[in-house]
This record gives sequence, structure tokens and C-alpha cells, in this order.
Amino acid sequence: MNTLKSRHIALAAALAATVAAGAKDLKTEITVDRTVVPVEREATRLGGISPVLMQPQTDFRRLTLVEYGEPSELTSSITPLEPASYGDTIPVTPYRGYASAGYFPAYNLGLSAGYRFINTSRTRLGAWMQFDGESYKTKAEDVEGRERYSDNTATVGVRFDRHLNRAMQISAVADFTYAGIKTPEFMLIDDRSSLMFGVKAGLWAKRPTFGYHASLGVNRFGFLKDVEAETLYLGSQHKATGETNFSVTAGIGYYGSSATPRGGIEISADMVRRGDSYKPVWTDGVPFDFWEIKKHSASTIGVISMTPYYAFNAGRAHGRIGARIDLSTGGEGKKFHIAPAVMLDWNASSQFALYARAEGGEHLNTLRSLYNYCPYMNTLMQYERSHVPVNVEIGANIGMIAGFSAKLFGGYAVANDWLMPTMVEGSSDGISCDAYTTYDLKAWHAGLTLAYDWRSIVSAEVTGEVAPQKADKAYYLWRDRAKYVLTARLKVRPIDRLEIGADFELRAKRCFYGGENPFGDASRVSLGDSRLLGVNATYGITEALSVFARGENLLGHRYQLVPGIESAGVKGLVGVSYKF
Repeated sequence: MNTLKSRHIALAAALAATVAAGAKDLKTEITVDRTVVPVEREATRLGGISPVLMQPQTDFRRLTLVEYGEPSELTSSITPLEPASYGDTIPVTPYRGYASAGYFPAYNLGLSAGYRFINTSRTRLGAWMQFDGESYKTKAEDVEGRERYSDNTATVGVRFDRHLNRAMQISAVADFTYAGIKTPEFMLIDDRSSLMFGVKAGLWAKRPTFGYHASLGVNRFGFLKDVEAETLYLGSQHKATGETNFSVTAGIGYYGSSATPRGGIEISADMVRRGDSYKPVWTDGVPFDFWEIKKHSASTIGVISMTPYYAFNAGRAHGRIGARIDLSTGGEGKKFHIAPAVMLDWNASSQFALYARAEGGEHLNTLRSLYNYCPYMNTLMQYERSHVPVNVEIGANIGMIAGFSAKLFGGYAVANDWLMPTMVEGSSDGISCDAYTTYDLKAWHAGLTLAYDWRSIVSAEVTGEVAPQKADKAYYLWRDRAKYVLTARLKVRPIDRLEIGADFELRAKRCFYGGENPFGDASRVSLGDSRLLGVNATYGITEALSVFARGENLLGHRYQLVPGIESAGVKGLVGVSYKF
């Protein structure tokens, strides 16, 4: 037995030596180039996922070159893990379509479906649809007439991707959305409907030593119904506002022999065209102006940005150093700004890394971005630009050590003419008017994240953040001015096809401040803490068929989404998903 084992070992050694000798003239060089890019958190719709099943990707995103101008997004999906593909091909899945539906009383409804008509290794053409609906009763006292909030939103879209070859790709996407909103009749605007349409097309290409990209997009957002506004002593009617947003992006980067750009320039232009709208006046003829928020008729405002940068990769250290140069058109305020565009990270070891970023720039306050934050927004207002001179954040990542990891982070930000939610009460019958007013904000913020992972069975994470809270001192990305934020998430996979999760979010000391307005100065007003507990479970009956259940705000806690707008109580979805 020992003799036989020795022969096997000798044979393996000889074979290895032969292969090595035959390959001695071959040279293989593998370069791994990684840059960790912290991305500013987007303002998302308040109140959790409800009742969204799936949020299809509607923007043209790339992870190479374009990442500097347009960070990629994470979108939820029920498609299986896709296999790796070559640079000139698209990964092909065994499924062409999906369908998903869920319902939860009294009325939470989610429907989602999609199908790829062309699904080859080089070309993909697909269409999708999404419907989200919810309705809940107000807790306000002495409400006459309709007592409910409701939101019914339907979206259809189409996307095309084509890999012309390993060095060039093109993409195009279009989506159309109709939304119908209703509020209790004591609100200033008791119902509203809107249309949103967008189309975007772009290309990405890479040559041996340089790469380039370009895209063009058009988006239309508009409310459909004119608003009666006599109750606040305005003119008899205000024409529904709307806007068209034109965007152009382009960039070129020098690669040399690296996998990522070593330098280049990103250029973008965003223009917003707004139509005519009647400007309300007081009954005594004095122009009516909400808290220095600028309203325009048939106006065009825009921002043209140029960001030259230099990038380096020094082993464990990576960085991009640049400056964002903004030229503004239309509207009021300064027309020229320069802000930093710096991202650095140092991987001291496999278990410890430091990162830092500094950024800023002009910000267009489009109606669609404000609508995405809260659909129950006031339809009377139009807003100008905001400016972020600097937003600095530094952090340290520790671990993973025996399954544990941690992240310590903090920063300082300055935002001028930044829009924060506020409210006005009518003098006749207490009618509320949810809107935004501008503030110059300066504030630090800090946080700590602790996480634990055990194999693929348990995953847990807790994050705590804090920021100051004063009229002129607040973290500008928290539009509810929360002072303390605590989030916790837990996922458990007890068996192969079952995943159970729970999440909790506390946003404490939420409030708004009134500014100078026709009704006088307003002091700090609480919005109420939000305490949201949710659970979810998904079980795969087969590889293609699965069932799910989700519950949100299981504590039934009510608070104000924005001033004057109540949140829903318990909500969720129970349903089934199928891939085909």
C-alpha cells in the first residue's frame, strides 16, 4: 500500500514538473484595481417600502468611468444570480420574465411584471410594469367629508442594451408614470394627479489607453389639475405646475495600462424648463410670496458642471482628486461656484481601512425629486437652486474579525438655500399647506455601525447616528431634522429556501421650523418620532415560484411624514412571485 501511494505521489510530481516546464515561456499578469467610492445617500420616499414590490432601474448606469459622474444604484430584483460574462457580452439568465403580486388589508396592493423580448449575449430588450396602491384613514379629529389618504401609482417602462463589441456598449431606457393622490378634505389641496415621463440614451466606449461616455435624457413632470385656492385668500385659481428637465452627460478618461481611469474630465448640463403659472396675490393686491421661495412663470434654470480629476493607485492607497466647477443659468444668486471632488481610501490591512471624501456643488430642486421624497406635496410651488459648498465625510472600517465588523464615520456639511419642509395654517379654518422653505445649514454628523455575520445563516447590523438640531444647524440630507437615528436589521436563513428578516428604524426628535412668512415667525414644531418595526419572510417553493409576506410599522405608530401629512399605521404585502 505504501509503495502504491509513493508511486502516485511521484507520478503527480512528475506531471506538475512537466506542465511547469512547458509553460515557462508563458507569462500571465493579473491586475486587480479597486476603488471604494462612498456615495451620497439619496433622499427616498418616506414611510418605508410600502407597498413597492420591486423598483425597476430606470436610469442609465455604468460601473466603469461613468461611476464618477453617476454612481450606480442598488435595485431589488427577483431574478436569479447571473453567471459571469465576458466584457463584450451580456449575462443571459434562464428566465425571460417575472410576475409578482401582493395584497394586505385594508388597502395595500403591489403588482409587478416584466418580460425580455430579446435576451441574447449581446442584445437585451425588455419591458416592465409596476403598480403600487395604498389607502389609510386620518387620525385627525372633527374631519368632515373624506377622511382618507390614498396613493395609486402605475409605471410602465422599456429598456434596451446592446454590446456592439468588447469596447463599446449602448443603452436606452424610457418610463411613463401616472400617480393619483387624495388627501382628507380639510387639506388645502384634497386631490392631485400627475404624469411623469422620461427617456435616456447613452453609450460607453473604451480604447486601449482611454475611454469615453455620453448620455442624453429628457424628463417631464407635471400636475394635471388646477387648484382652487380661495380659502387662503389667494387668487381664484392657480394653474397646475409642471416642468421639463433636459440632461446631458459626457466624460473622457485616460487609462494607460490600468483597469480604471488615471485622470480625465466629467461634464454635465441639467436644465429645467417651467411653464406659465398664475401667481397668487392677496385680496388687497399685495403679491403673495411664501418665505422667499422663488416662483417663476415660463422660466428656465440650469447648471453646467465640469469636474477635472486625477486618480492614483499606490498599492493599498487609492484616490481621486478633482474639483467641480459649476456655471448656473437663470434664476437668482451667484452663477459661478467651485467645490471639491475628492475621494480617498487606504486599506491598511485586510481588516482595517480608512476613507475620506469631500464634495459639493449646485443642486437643482426639481419637482420630481421633491415628489419622490413625499408624494403629498403642495402643487402650487416652484423652487430655485440650492448650493452645497462642501460636504466632508471620513470613516474607518474594521473587520471582519470572527464574524464581527464595525464602521465609524462622521462629517461636516454646509448647504445654502437648502429646502426643508414647513407648513402654514390658514386663518379661516385651520387649513394646512405643506411646502418647503430655504435655510442656510451648517452641521456635523457622526455614526457607528456594528455588524455580525455567521456563515450564510445569520446577518445582523445596527447603526446609530446623531446630528445637531437648530433652525440653522441640521444635517441637510435629513429633511425631517432628526437628531438621533437608529436602524437595526436582522436576516436569518434557517433552511435553504427560507429567509426571514426584521428591521427597525427610530428617527427621534424630528421637527420643522417656520421662517419669515406672511403669518409671522413660527417656532420649533415637533413632527413626532418615527418608530418603524417591520418583518418579512420569503420561501421558495421551487426555483421559479416563491411566496412572501411583509409587514411594516407593526407597532402602529403614527407621526407626520412632512408638516401636515400623517403617516399610515400597520401596512404590508402578502403575495407570490413567479419567474418564467
